[in-house]
Amino acid sequence: MYEIHYDGIVFMEYEEYKLQSPSMLICGLPDAGLVGSIAASYLVSQLKMKEVGGVDSPRYFPPISIIHGGTPKPPLRMFVKGNVLILISETAIPPSAVYPLSIAIVDYAQRRRIDHIISPVGVGVPNRLEIEKPSVYWIATSKEGEELLKELNIKRFEEGFLVGPYAVILKECVRRRISNIVLLAEAFRDFPDPAASVSVLEVLCKVAKIEVDLKPLMERAEEIRLRTRELMERTRRSLARMQKGYEYQLPLMYA
Repeated sequence: MYEIHYDGIVFMEYEEYKLQSPSMLICGLPDAGLVGSIAASYLVSQLKMKEVGGVDSPRYFPPISIIHGGTPKPPLRMFVKGNVLILISETAIPPSAVYPLSIAIVDYAQRRRIDHIISPVGVGVPNRLEIEKPSVYWIATSKEGEELLKELNIKRFEEGFLVGPYAVILKECVRRRISNIVLLAEAFRDFPDPAASVSVLEVLCKVAKIEVDLKPLMERAEEIRLRTRELMERTRRSLARMQKGYEYQLPLMYA
């Protein structure tokens, strides 16, 4: 096992792996509606991706071990196939860990020479019950990312706030001139939202040139809501401490 340490965050690689080009890191971190978590987990399952590593932190994460198939796993796990690396968190991110973890993710992506970091994000909207198909918006920090998204005929996220680890990743990528593609889906803020995950996956799969049948995700929507309700509750409490409600507001300045 090979370990890489970033300010109290430990990336563990169980084996050496190589990504095809253009390489993409998809982050599946708990957020509003668990949009990114559900989307990333579904991709790992459908693509039968290989687990190659994980992330832990004795300084910032609670003392937990997640058991899968009788084997202990770290709170965040890494999977790879082709040109895609997926990072999934199976526990809510403590507010104290947001900055060091987010910066460590960007550090790791830079070390691995990842071409694009993709952030599938849920943005809580008050009228979500009235929305049959959630819309998806985008933010890109590079010209290359913009070109990928402009071809898909979806709207840019023009005004608003982003709160939590995805916001830190975005700011850090801007600072370092790294490509970060943020896909924001309208979602329930406090309830798991598989439909929003489907909407974001429709765009993400085109960006990453992945072919995945999304129908089973909608068919299992109720099962997913039940399985993820505890993670959603822990995430809701964590997001409240991060002032996630800011995303309902618009910035004061026009430009």
